[in-house]
Amino acid sequence: MLGLWGPGTAYGPANDSQFKQHLAFAVTLQELFRINENLQHNGVGTVGFWGGRAKEPSVIGWMPSAQIYFRDPDGHLLEFITILPGKPRPGFVGAYSEWLRLQDVHK
Repeated sequence: MLGLWGPGTAYGPANDSQFKQHLAFAVTLQELFRINENLQHNGVGTVGFWGGRAKEPSVIGWMPSAQIYFRDPDGHLLEFITILPGKPRPGFVGAYSEWLRLQDVHK
């Protein structure tokens, strides 16, 4: 999967005045956590779906998918994403740990 967003897109965080381009790359869940750990270790700030600082992947429930976002030195928004197993929950957007708690409740 490769997702490309550009200025004026209707998807993703709204009102991002520094938005240049968004590139998304599909990885496995294990790779997503390893990449996130490496980014954190190297001082690269990651953000969640709504643009706030995040130490863990965020989840978009309608897919469902887990992802991390960060900016490259030129300001482009980069994303690593994985499709999660399980039933979609269209109203959910939040941290991966919250998603796991939600899944445990509905077993």
